[in-house]
Parts: sequence; structure tokens; C-alpha cells
Amino acid sequence: MELKINQKLDEWQHTVKQSDLVTWSNILNDPNPIHLDKNKVIELGFGHDCINQGPANIAYVINCISKNFKDYELLSINNKLKGNVFSGDEIKVNGIISDIKKEKNDIYVSLELNLKSHTKDDLMFSKAEIKLIKV
Repeated sequence: MELKINQKLDEWQHTVKQSDLVTWSNILNDPNPIHLDKNKVIELGFGHDCINQGPANIAYVINCISKNFKDYELLSINNKLKGNVFSGDEIKVNGIISDIKKEKNDIYVSLELNLKSHTKDDLMFSKAEIKLIKV
């Protein structure tokens, strides 16, 4: 496959389930009630459903990269969180190739990715750089 600057990536989708938030809380050792108790979220005025963990949102972006590039090494990822993902949200990650560099036998690809939900288009913006692995 030939890669081009401004080429769109195939979109990655997922429906966030409350059981996902519980799993992430256990993995991250993060008992914050905003991930586990929607009454606490309501009490704090943050919304009406439990709030997904930030590292999970970053993992969604990495899932999109993995969907589009089978063999790669993630060199860097920078994320700007702009909103919350909630339990029950249908999320999508899409993006573009923003740059391609060839150095000797290596190919480096820069990506710009966006995380959005069915209710908000601008939840997180990410820039990532990957190195393609030749198999």
C-alpha cells in the first residue's frame, strides 16, 4: 500500500460499557468514584454517567493506529484531552497521515487523530509518530 500525506485512516469505533470502566479502574488501581458511581458524577455536576479514564481514551487512539498499520513501533504520542467520554458513549477515532519521512531503509509516519462521540466531535486530539516495521 502506498502512503500519502493527508490520506485518511480507517475509522475505529467502540461502545464504552460500564464494565470497561470497572476493568480500567482495576488495571490502573484507580478507585475514583467518577468512574464507578454515576450518582457521584451527578452530585459533582460532571454529567449523568460515569466518566471513562483518560488512559482508556488514549488506548482507543492506539487501537485506531493498530487497525491501520499492522506492523509498527509507536515512537511518540501526544494527546490533548478536551472533554469527557462517558459510559454508554459510542466513540469513533479517525485521523490522517500528516507526514511521511524516509531515512535509509526506515519509514516514519506522523499521524493526527481525533476522538469523538455520538454527542461531541472534539473530545481528544492526538499526534503520533510511528516507525513502520518491515516483515
